[in-house]
Amino acid sequence: MFSVLKRPAIVLAMLLLVTACDNGSDLSQLRATVLPPRPPAPFALVDHNGTVFDNQRLVGHWTLMFFGYTNCPDVCPTTLQTLKQVSALLPEAERPQVVFVSVDPGRDTPELLNKYVTYFNPRFLGVTGELQAISDFTRDLGVMFRHDPPKQRGGMYTVDHSAGLLLFNPDGQWRAYFAAPHKAEEIAREFRVIRAAG
Repeated sequence: MFSVLKRPAIVLAMLLLVTACDNGSDLSQLRATVLPPRPPAPFALVDHNGTVFDNQRLVGHWTLMFFGYTNCPDVCPTTLQTLKQVSALLPEAERPQVVFVSVDPGRDTPELLNKYVTYFNPRFLGVTGELQAISDFTRDLGVMFRHDPPKQRGGMYTVDHSAGLLLFNPDGQWRAYFAAPHKAEEIAREFRVIRAAG
């Protein structure tokens, strides 16, 4: 009787071990950096509809987050176009929430962000807030940005910023990082692997 009970237990243990190894192997072969789940520190920003955007807004769905600004000449519009393609490549039920966080709150009002992000996709969210709140949020996530001094008449300036994408799981935890350059097909494929792994 002991041997009868022992065999299924051994088989189950082996299956769990193989499954764990397969999942680990899949994740280790991704170009994205998969991270131990970690919630960001408490934050409170505002979305382009004037609604509070905080930790709770990351709960209940996957979220792809990108940092930039509306006057960005190349990286930001290119990345948002790529994220539009990512959404189109995924079944509607699997599409992550896409959030564009402005690191230029002095110029990027909620109204401007509304026009900017919805141009790429009506479901995309633009987020802004007080400069200190954005600085605290980005520092917690290891996202870098820096305002250059005005270089032209009229006070125009550029903002240097990280170009990576952050992925949060439905528990509101940071789960992965996609480094630039970004390819829609690759992001969509790797997102589905990470999503399946939980």
